[in-house]
Amino acid sequence: MIFYGTKSTQIGTENLFDKCSNCGTQNSMEMLVFQKYAHVYWIPFFPIGRTGATHCSNCKQVVQNKEFTENLKASYSNLKSGSKTPVWMFSGLALIALLITWGSVVGKQNDKKYAQLIMSAEKGDIYEVKLDYKQYTLLKVDKVLGDTVFVLLNQYETNKSRGLSDIKRKGDQAFIQEPLPMLKTELKTKLEKGEIIGIDRD
Repeated sequence: MIFYGTKSTQIGTENLFDKCSNCGTQNSMEMLVFQKYAHVYWIPFFPIGRTGATHCSNCKQVVQNKEFTENLKASYSNLKSGSKTPVWMFSGLALIALLITWGSVVGKQNDKKYAQLIMSAEKGDIYEVKLDYKQYTLLKVDKVLGDTVFVLLNQYETNKSRGLSDIKRKGDQAFIQEPLPMLKTELKTKLEKGEIIGIDRD
């Protein structure tokens, strides 16, 4: 279940010289500007608008900006334009950007590691392969002769990448004992195309 919603925080304040419309007290009113923002799991993601109100320190009356007189509207407009949106309201977007960057770096590191494993292929290596959309299986290195890698195709498939762990648990007997020759360069191309998504080496 995703918890999301909106909140607001005060970003501007100004003392007014106007009389309170309720009690008539001079210089008792304060104008406030609030910044509304969207949050997910209480993490601010982005601002979504501003609102305002006046508060009388004498009679405690609160007037929302929708009920402002023309004079108060002008003061509110000036205060609102001079109030800055806090940077922390973009925390969620910054976090997402950071995770994407981190994922990209980790992905590149894995690709480099997997490319090295392919070029130094060894008997027993397991390649996690994406055959098509929602179609995954395993290849196992049977032997290596020069630049040619002989692989065994697994007889099982899964529609999710995380299902590959279940196929691995089926053991060696799940592989079809008919080696298929593939060049290391061909396997590396499959890695670059995203067709090989992982490599296990004991």
